Amino acid sequence: MNLSSREKLSIKEFLEIRRWVIPAIVVFIQYSCAHKDTPANLNHFQDAINDLIEEYHNQGLFDGTILVAGSSDIIYKGAFGHADREHKFPLTTYSQFYLASVSKQFTATAVLLLIQEGKITPDEHITKYLPELPGVYKYITFRHLLNHTSGIPDYYDFAPLFDGFTNTDVLKVLIDVDSLEFEPGTQYKYSNSGYVLLSILVDRISEMRFAEFLKNNALDKAGLNQTIVFDEYAPEPADRAIGYGSDSTLTDYRFRTTGGGGIFSNVEDLYRWHLALLSGDFLSDEVLQMAYAPTTLKIDSIVYYGFGWDLDPDDRQHVSHSGDLEGFRTWFDRELDTGNVIILLSNNSSEHLGEIAGKIWDLWPDKNLKGNTY
Repeated sequence: MNLSSREKLSIKEFLEIRRWVIPAIVVFIQYSCAHKDTPANLNHFQDAINDLIEEYHNQGLFDGTILVAGSSDIIYKGAFGHADREHKFPLTTYSQFYLASVSKQFTATAVLLLIQEGKITPDEHITKYLPELPGVYKYITFRHLLNHTSGIPDYYDFAPLFDGFTNTDVLKVLIDVDSLEFEPGTQYKYSNSGYVLLSILVDRISEMRFAEFLKNNALDKAGLNQTIVFDEYAPEPADRAIGYGSDSTLTDYRFRTTGGGGIFSNVEDLYRWHLALLSGDFLSDEVLQMAYAPTTLKIDSIVYYGFGWDLDPDDRQHVSHSGDLEGFRTWFDRELDTGNVIILLSNNSSEHLGEIAGKIWDLWPDKNLKGNTY
């Protein structure tokens, strides 16, 4: 077959075009596969979260930090407002907030570590290690303290609180308790007293300070280098956020108790904590499942509180906890099966964190959506 010069030129052009077009197509296909989760859905979701948080912030309903992560990476994080209003220091995602009751999961982890080491069992009586407690405590177990079924009254309701209040001060007032609010294991009533006692028990059983035990056995292993157990020996956190009331008055944290609260951290570290719990870095799955198990009372009713976690009765893979003290509000919301997580920390007494988290869950386009690498 004879080809014209024009046809010969076309073949030459085709070969030249093929030399650069085919590699370009390959690169495009590789990019599309690698980023199939990122374009429209992810960008729209990130924008929607940002618009939501800005709306609450602009109305004075949220100052704080936020981190939202998907099944593999961070989807969104941000900081809104000031860590210190007097000096106009802005918040960052590294700002350390008082966690309030979100600290309880760390206390429960310390107890679970002792269980894992075989040093205690969940149903041992606590007076074995705290013999100075009066007789009304004799049937209370570690499990009762962990899931708020002990009947011990909350010391916040009757103790004479003061700046620098410590666990030693809490123990003094609890020793004077002459009656429980109900028989252990028969009812559920949230009590910070039980978690302070757990911190003291960890001190005695491990023969080291609660702060030291938790740091050595959990915080360091999870890479939490900005998380501080704020007992009477701890320094002020370097990037500490100051707490304010909803009317902008100074409403800062002023105690030195641990167990029920007592931890400062930031969204970056809490995300690392979430990943460490999922991966089983320091707690076996068998032991960790105790934390996510509901409580059955003696009357056979079920309480959806585990060891330091609120449980969703409609979705056993959904666990969370909130915190509320002085100007600090905190919210830690996790899906165990997907690895999705929402973390909100506020220092302006925001009462809207649960509401914000609920709206973010509703906005989530795909529960398997992956995030970006920040």
